[in-house]
Amino acid sequence: MVKHLLFDCDGVLIDTEIVAAEVVSGWLQSIGVKIDIETFIREYTGKTFTDIIQILQVKGEISATLDLTEAVPKLDAIIRDNQRPIDGVWDMLNSLTIPRSVVSNSAKDYVELALTKLSITDHFEGRVFSADMVKKGKPSPEVYLFALKTLSLSAENVLVIEDSVAGVTSAAAAGLNVIGFLGGSHVRDGLGDVLAKAGAKQLAYDHKDLAQKIREALE
Repeated sequence: MVKHLLFDCDGVLIDTEIVAAEVVSGWLQSIGVKIDIETFIREYTGKTFTDIIQILQVKGEISATLDLTEAVPKLDAIIRDNQRPIDGVWDMLNSLTIPRSVVSNSAKDYVELALTKLSITDHFEGRVFSADMVKKGKPSPEVYLFALKTLSLSAENVLVIEDSVAGVTSAAAAGLNVIGFLGGSHVRDGLGDVLAKAGAKQLAYDHKDLAQKIREALE
């Protein structure tokens, strides 16, 4: 029986995956990486900035000695300034009575700021789990396993809502039931099929649809 919901943040609650894609792909282009926004969305949505840089370094597209001390805070600030809710998120959350938490690849302070800006902090009662709380972020299952342990929940008692391949892969690897969410501005044709292949058992196309699927899971 489902007793708890675990929501990803970016792309599920806040519509910043598209902002991150625009900002980070633009910066990568400025340092000589040949990448466009569609490629970034397809290959890197849901991954931490650190993982993206490491992948590109392994590919030889970024120098292993690249100094990121100035770039990261600037990129982070731009993305933070453009946080906005995904349509219908308040109605969806207000319709729920089941306890819920946030499990994100973003830093904990970033998530907490987003929840405050959206005026939805109370919905999660301070329960925020982030990649900076574990050794490895999504697609590793570590952050979900950490959330389960902290909340004293078993896998069959949890339902996860994720919008990215990295997120779905992470939750599925932790043995969790996942709804793939397709309501963000970054969503492109075919993402639903990709999320299903990664382990999503159902797909929700907007927050109204998501609320309905959550209610059905609780019956």
